[in-house]
Amino acid sequence: MNQAVQFERAIGDCFHLFIPADPETEMRKAIRDAMCVENAVKLMLSGGVSPEELLEMVEPVVVDIDQYIEEVEESLEEIGLA
Repeated sequence: MNQAVQFERAIGDCFHLFIPADPETEMRKAIRDAMCVENAVKLMLSGGVSPEELLEMVEPVVVDIDQYIEEVEESLEEIGLA
């Protein structure tokens, strides 16, 4: 696999939502929300929106936007981009 593709996937993975494997979780909503975030990330990685615009797009589906931002920052640090 091309390094650029691997790099883009690594960055994209930093922005994805964690879906808990809890049987009481509203799984359909969790999956829809995760897909919304994934689509926003793809749009950002293609240059269609800025990181700030991405956050605005995903804020309605992320339970705790501050925690999400912290998790993204930690993930970006882990791959050396923060």
